[in-house]
Amino acid sequence: MSTLPPGRNPPPAVPPGTDAAFARVRDRRNDEAVDAWRRARLAIAAGDPAEAAFWLDRVCRLAPDDGRPRYERALLRAATGDPEAAAALADIATRFDHAGAWIALARLRHAAGAHDEAAAALAELLARHEVPPALDDGGRFETLATAIARAAGFAGWRGIAEGRRVGDGPDGANLLGAPDLAAIRHHDGIAMPAGQGIEGWVAHPAAPWRVPRLTLVDRAGTRRALTPRRRLGPSDQRPFVERHGFRIGPARLAGLVPPFILETASGAALAGTPIDPAALAALKPARIRRRRPVLPPRAPLCAVMPAYRDAAATADAIASFRRAAPRCPLVVVDDASPEPALVRLLDEAAAAGRIALRRHRRNRGFPAAANAGIAAARRLVPGCDILLLNADILLPPRAPARLHAALYRAPDIASVTPLSNEATIMSYPARQGGNPAPDLAATTRLDALARRVNGAALVDIPTAIGFCMAIRHDALDAIGGFDAALFAQGYGEENDWCRRAALAGWRHAGAPGIFVAHRGGASFGATTAALCARNLAVLERRHPGYAALIAAHHEADPLRDARRRLDLARFAAGRVRHGAVALVAHDHGGGIARVVAARMAALREAGLRPILLSPDLIRADGSIAGTGPARLADGGAEPFPNLVFDPRTGMRALVALLRREGVRHVEFHHTLGHDPAILALPARLGVPADHVVHDYAHFCKRVNLIGPARRYCGEPGIDGCETCLVAAGSALADPIAPAALRARSAAAFAVARRVAAPSADAAARLRRHFPGLAVAVTPWEDDDDLPPPRPPAPGAPRRIALAGGIGPAKGFDVLLACARDAAARALPLSFVLAGTSEDDAALIATGRVRVTGAYEEGEAQALLRGAGAALGFLPSIWPETWCFALGELWRAGLYVLGFDIGAPAARIRATRRGDVLPLGLPPARINDILLAWQPPAPAARPPALTAASLSPA
Repeated sequence: MSTLPPGRNPPPAVPPGTDAAFARVRDRRNDEAVDAWRRARLAIAAGDPAEAAFWLDRVCRLAPDDGRPRYERALLRAATGDPEAAAALADIATRFDHAGAWIALARLRHAAGAHDEAAAALAELLARHEVPPALDDGGRFETLATAIARAAGFAGWRGIAEGRRVGDGPDGANLLGAPDLAAIRHHDGIAMPAGQGIEGWVAHPAAPWRVPRLTLVDRAGTRRALTPRRRLGPSDQRPFVERHGFRIGPARLAGLVPPFILETASGAALAGTPIDPAALAALKPARIRRRRPVLPPRAPLCAVMPAYRDAAATADAIASFRRAAPRCPLVVVDDASPEPALVRLLDEAAAAGRIALRRHRRNRGFPAAANAGIAAARRLVPGCDILLLNADILLPPRAPARLHAALYRAPDIASVTPLSNEATIMSYPARQGGNPAPDLAATTRLDALARRVNGAALVDIPTAIGFCMAIRHDALDAIGGFDAALFAQGYGEENDWCRRAALAGWRHAGAPGIFVAHRGGASFGATTAALCARNLAVLERRHPGYAALIAAHHEADPLRDARRRLDLARFAAGRVRHGAVALVAHDHGGGIARVVAARMAALREAGLRPILLSPDLIRADGSIAGTGPARLADGGAEPFPNLVFDPRTGMRALVALLRREGVRHVEFHHTLGHDPAILALPARLGVPADHVVHDYAHFCKRVNLIGPARRYCGEPGIDGCETCLVAAGSALADPIAPAALRARSAAAFAVARRVAAPSADAAARLRRHFPGLAVAVTPWEDDDDLPPPRPPAPGAPRRIALAGGIGPAKGFDVLLACARDAAARALPLSFVLAGTSEDDAALIATGRVRVTGAYEEGEAQALLRGAGAALGFLPSIWPETWCFALGELWRAGLYVLGFDIGAPAARIRATRRGDVLPLGLPPARINDILLAWQPPAPAARPPALTAASLSPA
């Protein structure tokens, strides 16, 4: 079991390392995950599986992308007979290809009598992993494997241990297991220059318990054994595989002839080699004589595709190319693929005349393979232009011909790159990449759309992207090939070539009228990130200022209009006959997001298209703005990240789009994060406006009526609001003064078709500040459609449940004070929060509060029902307009106590599903009530608790 903390994973949807506030959240979450994991292990050591399960669940919520706590939780489930254990183990085994999870799953299924399923799990292990020397419980793997194989009807099994075939049963019999030697021999790792020496790491996923051996080989063939000495922990990509670090100093390299290769035990070259550290240390900025290119006669086109892994993806790539360019020659370079299926595929394609095949005896990396393919292509078709392709692309019809034509649009064009889902600066729709790869049919549709809206337009880009890169023959003649000596297995070689070409007077173009799908990253797996980092450092040394050049390109974003045109075309394709409704909301999630999602679903059900406008607050540099332009979405599967409109400068374009969609009216749910100009949208469209009130941002710049003392402010006049803002600050980025805010809201309400609030309490508060305002009361939930509550068992101890996100307004200070009082007085009272708080660590440190961590929509009930709580508690101290947390507690079958303020108090009184407490009640009195409270007899309706009734005699 690993003793390392969970991986440093950012919170969902938060770009890592960009904004200081996000960084603080990320760091706090990681610290909390480490603490929860420590508590889980203490509970395991103490023989308390229920306690361990709670803390492991919390780790998994705090670090959702780290497989290690999920694996421990799955093992605990298996040990305690949890019926979900098999599904949890299968998820981890499949997602991370973790040997321990495959073994645990096989054992669990075998014990349950599911012998075929057990054999299937064991077969997955034997295919890609070595046979472990022992099981985690000290048992013999061989015994378990034989039992599983024979129970499933096999005569035995076969696997690999230390390079040798092992197993049970005679050769030629029906044996379980088909070891994939290439997968079992594969090593992750990287070699990087370290001054005049070499440093890096290596890992062997198939045998993570063993320290991998390396051999240093120089150009003369001299060989020296190397054993890594440092344990570096696992990578994010393979959280169960230990990395072993090494460093080779200049003294150990003395007398050897560079460049050097580091061979793994199977003889494969470690990524980053061949390497010449002295040459890299002496690397100088590139200098090339500048010349004026002349447009030559058009040369024929020949395609080059290096291939190494993934036979299925390569087959799709070749097939799509042959359909897209039936007469164009295609040279495929088999870069010593370790996959027999890929070797067979290429042999068959070559025999059928669909490709010209060149094969390397030893893996040389993408740059060298590309160079070899280009040389072969130019021998096949002298003087040809080149279309360099990755083996994981999908080409739409005639894309090669259109890329070829683009090369001759100007004398100085050296390369052309299309749009793709995964192509760094040429990515679409999200410009940072990470978009799902479409299938060929979707690629063809998207390409046709791109061609219609962007035509043959070209945009200058600082570098081509090598997944699909058209290169003109005279640029190749002038610049030469890729620098395989510097960039080893690849990543960065095309950037270097492009910058050398730029120094010589060439330029590079992006073609937004062409779209090619790219699956991305298939060849190098867990080594990719390290290889990219190594080569980017080399690139910066050879081309000082390269990173700044790319940053400037991102800032200028010359492809913005092209991406937007494509988004507009896709958005228009979703238009519906009956029109649309525009909804304005913030992007902070919570109850508003829940209401808006339900409203959008209802609109779709009614045949209308919901169009959501939420603020885009992430700036180009990754920092977070207080206000941002409006980003459009319709709640469908396809995103439209380029439909972003600044209402100050882009209102005309936004209005035109919404008019084309037939917007009937605009619903304002919240304008937090929006520029105030968004309020003019209904008037510009000439349609009615509805205002749906979720909080008090229409007259309170703090939004929730909580003042500087972190208490309900009492709703003072304008002078009181001014004083509050001086002390506590505004939650709104809009600099508007309180009086002007109220006047603006009053004007908006005066022309609104409808103003709605979810509760009578919220409506009354609105009318207090906007006299005469008609407010329609529309509850968000049906409080009559609830399961009957369970009375708390009399006597102690009692656990009290809370739900949601607990910050100052939601009663964090109250909860913390109650927990501390319970600890100080040694009360038989504890709390469990299904959700998060502003400071989980402070709550947990009291020894009286458990915090589950954030939950997804629909998970609250399971968490609350599993908490073993006697009562629910709603410590909110602001006059909430509704409160979904109250409904969650009720649906969990709990009576709920809360303060006498806002809609929750009215709902508790109306349903008799709890009781209300005076706001400001001391923590000790709150705890006494939580320990003693029982629901009244059904016939009696008690008065609300008052301060007088609660004061001691």
